[in-house]
Amino acid sequence: MANEKPNPFLELEPAAIDVLDDMVDEWLDRERHGELNGGWGYGPKKTDALSLISIQVREAYVRKVRYTNVEENDA
Repeated sequence: MANEKPNPFLELEPAAIDVLDDMVDEWLDRERHGELNGGWGYGPKKTDALSLISIQVREAYVRKVRYTNVEENDA
């Protein structure tokens, strides 16, 4: 795993990670319903990229946000 790139989303503030997590969930839902391959012009490369982004955002969410209310936290 020495060649593994660092997760770029870990550099973001918790509120930004929380927003990205919501956005990725919305796009994954669209993908599950087959909307991305139709009207959005997604093919295998974009779908794979979405999956990678999802994994990285989820990792950042678990490490930096979790149960934190980002509206109440100045960190």
